[in-house]
Amino acid sequence: MPVSYAVIGASRGIGLEYVRQLAARADAVVFAVVRNKQRSTHLLATIANLNNVHVVEGDVVDYESMKRAAEEVASLNDGKLDYLIHNAAKTDHKTVFLGFYDYPSMDALDVDLMDAFKVNTLGVIHSVTPFVPLLRAGPTKKIVVIGTGGGDPKSVLAVGIKNMLAYCATKAAAVMVATKWALELKDEGFVVVTLTPGLVDTSGTTGDAAAQENMEKAADDFKSVGSRVVLETPESSVRQQLQVIDGLKLEDNGRFLAHNGPSFV
Repeated sequence: MPVSYAVIGASRGIGLEYVRQLAARADAVVFAVVRNKQRSTHLLATIANLNNVHVVEGDVVDYESMKRAAEEVASLNDGKLDYLIHNAAKTDHKTVFLGFYDYPSMDALDVDLMDAFKVNTLGVIHSVTPFVPLLRAGPTKKIVVIGTGGGDPKSVLAVGIKNMLAYCATKAAAVMVATKWALELKDEGFVVVTLTPGLVDTSGTTGDAAAQENMEKAADDFKSVGSRVVLETPESSVRQQLQVIDGLKLEDNGRFLAHNGPSFV
């Protein structure tokens, strides 16, 4: 019997790699949810010869568009879904590494933080809400919110991440949203987790020449404080993430997990 996956934020980077690896499974049907299908050139090239991937448009900032995306998935998959993997995030490398004093003005800081909140935090609510009925109708009931160590205060203090203000703050809020969903749905047999992918070089599909340099600098920063975090390829990270996802059990509901297995916090 086919196993169905919806990957939110699938046009590039980690989400694209999820689609690629899941589509290679003989029993999988994958719904790749993207803001704009025509502009998802990396995705379209990846799935050109695949019959088990459906591209669905939906913008996590726009709840109505996510409702339409869920309705389309329902129409294509008999009203059911096994796994929802929320990967969408605001990671513009022009602003993602900025700290308190790096913005040209407080207004610029406000705008960046609010934009990040709409994607990174509200986006989780907008994604999960319309897909819950489909997940209820399926036998698996798994929701995975892709998080970050930057959303954990202890890790931020330990590593000394003074920058990445908007990203870290709004991803920390997303952890709480995932926790609330875990509590909301636990009596229905759901498993909702936050899963960190590690530090991943997604520059191959971001179209940003500075992305790889920034990721390499971040890896050096982690190394300088004795952290065991290393820069990984999307292929390596997602392979490990899927091992965690495949092994999820009811007792994992609400946990904050690392891509390489143990609890992150």
